[in-house]
Order: sequence, then C-alpha cells, then structure tokens
Amino acid sequence: MHGLKLAYAQLIPIPNMASPSSFFYIGIVSILLVLTKARATVPIFVLGDSLADNGNNNDLNVPLLDKSNFAHNGIDFPGRIATGRFSNGFNGVDYIARFLGFPIGPPPYSSITKLNQMLGGVNFASAGSGIQDYTGPGTINMTTQIKNFQKVAQVLQQTIGQSWAEHIITTSMFIIVTANNDMFEYYLATGAANAASNEQFINNLVDRFIQHLMSLYNYGARNFYIAGTGHLGCVPFLTSRNPGGTCIDTLNQLSMKFNTIALARVSQLSSRLQGMRYSYSNIYRMTSDIIENPILFGITDVQNVCCGNGKFNGEVQCTTNVTYCHNRNDHFYWDWFHPTQAVYRITSHMAFFGSLIYSTPISIQQMVMGI
Repeated sequence: MHGLKLAYAQLIPIPNMASPSSFFYIGIVSILLVLTKARATVPIFVLGDSLADNGNNNDLNVPLLDKSNFAHNGIDFPGRIATGRFSNGFNGVDYIARFLGFPIGPPPYSSITKLNQMLGGVNFASAGSGIQDYTGPGTINMTTQIKNFQKVAQVLQQTIGQSWAEHIITTSMFIIVTANNDMFEYYLATGAANAASNEQFINNLVDRFIQHLMSLYNYGARNFYIAGTGHLGCVPFLTSRNPGGTCIDTLNQLSMKFNTIALARVSQLSSRLQGMRYSYSNIYRMTSDIIENPILFGITDVQNVCCGNGKFNGEVQCTTNVTYCHNRNDHFYWDWFHPTQAVYRITSHMAFFGSLIYSTPISIQQMVMGI
C-alpha cells in the first residue's frame, strides 16, 4: 500500500456513537492507552532522501538505484532483513530514535494502516528525492512528502481530536535530510563549472527549502532537526570514476555553500516564526573529522566500499551479485553512496549529544529537553 488509502474506520477499529456504550468506552480506553504509551518519548516525523528512507521506495516504480530492499543490504539489521534502508543495518534516523527511547525509527508511510502506527511518528523519506520537485523523477518529492504528513495530521485530528493531535505535532521532532540529490544531479548535468550558475542554483535551492520548512510550520511543526550536507564529492561513485581517484572539489564546494546559506536562512526564519526551534547539524565537519582522523572513531578504511565492485569497490551498486566485506564496522562506506551503520551511529551521536561545532545553535538533546 502506498500512502494512507484506508478510510478512517479502517485505520482504527472504533465503533461510532450508535454502537453499544460499553463497546465504545472500551474503544476509547484502548486509544488512550496506545496514545499514552506512544507519548512516552518525543514522536519523530522524517522527511528526506536515501539517508533517511526506510522502505517507502520498496514498491515504487523507480530505478534500482533508488531501492535497497534486497541483499546484501540489511545484513546486520535484526533478522538480516533488507528493509529498504541504504545501510548494512540501521541508519541515522534509527540511532536518533534509539537515543530518544524508541527501539527503532518510525515506520515508513507506505506501511501505515492503523492509528497506533502513527503516534510515535512516521517516516516519509524517499530515496532519490530532493528539495526540488523535479529531482529524482518517480520518487516521492518533498512537496508530496509534506502532503503525506498533512494526511497523517488530518487522520490524527479526526481520530483523537484536534487538541490532542495538535499537541502531538507541536511537541514532535521533524527530521529533515535532503538537498544531496539536488546537488548530485546538478553536478552530473553541468559539472558545476560556472560560478554564477552555481550561485543561482544554490540560492534557488535554499529558497525552496525555506518554503518547505514554512509549509511544515503552517501544519503545526515546531521542532526541526536538519541534517546538513556532507562530502558529496567524495562518495565512491564519483571517486571511482575520477582518473586520480580523488574527491570532486567543486561538488564539495557546492555542499559547503548550501550549508552556509541554508543555516543563515533557517536562523532568520526561526527568529520570525513563533515557537520554531531547530538544530542544524554540520555533517560536513563531522565527516571531515572522521575521514581525517578515522582511528579516533574506530574506522580504518575511508576510501573503499564494503559492498560493491571495481575501483574502490565503488563502481557498482550493492546487490546480491557483488561481494561484501566482513569487517563492516571498520569501513566508512557501505555502498557507493552511503555510509555504514557504524558511521551512521557516530554522526547521529555527534548530532544528538555533540557540541556547537557539530550542531547549531543547539544539539538535538538540548532541543528535545525544551519540548
């Protein structure tokens, strides 16, 4: 099932007021018990790309590049299941959720069929998507992800009442992981060779990003964790194709430029929107520290892919047709674009508990403590 296609009565088996009063009472008590249990920690709503996707693309008609619900992905996930996460195990959202007291990240929107699946949050992320609607054709773009969140909000309002639903949403954390694919596609199409065009591209991208944040705010979102973009020019997909095997500096420059402008604009936005709070993670600094001092973080290989083939093992996608390494915790990269579970854990810990060099103006933990 793709999205919320079930009617309200199908989402939660509660009889209407014409039903026997005792049955209705039991139904209401059941909702409250589920609601109380789900509210033991901060609900999480996730929007973004493959760094956050946990299965929304599984049934989409998209290129194999934008899917990961097959081996060897998930080899270290409980039960060795390829869930749709682009990882050998958990992803960053899972670790943030665990720091908040959940056993795992929220379920993918495509799997939601009942109310109690929504109360702890929902993951709307879609691999291959970006900030702009035209990025990643066939994927669930950011505009649609926000519309899907609006549908969830409406179901909550219809089911548990507007007051409770608004309380859940305003005290939830919204994780946003995006912009990566916009910059990849721009670089692959243009080479990012023209400085003026690059400037215009980044400014347009940030403008659209701010519009998305404002849409979420208008739907009740108040607490945002925004993951900045990292060393996009150093992913093995690119370094394995670069004759010198080095990073693509122009793409890294785009990433840094986006972070600088986006952070400034988010800060301005929060000063205008009452009650908006945010934590913006400097993923670029995090990955720099890991790549430059890998041993300090328990990583020994920052160049070669664990699951792949060819130069640096980064020339092909991680599928059942390629081999994978056995020392996965030692590797920075799991596949040709994405980090290993070990690196997801490190960067999530930095974002959640880290200092101002990693998260601005506050860490996730500090933001959550104020909710």
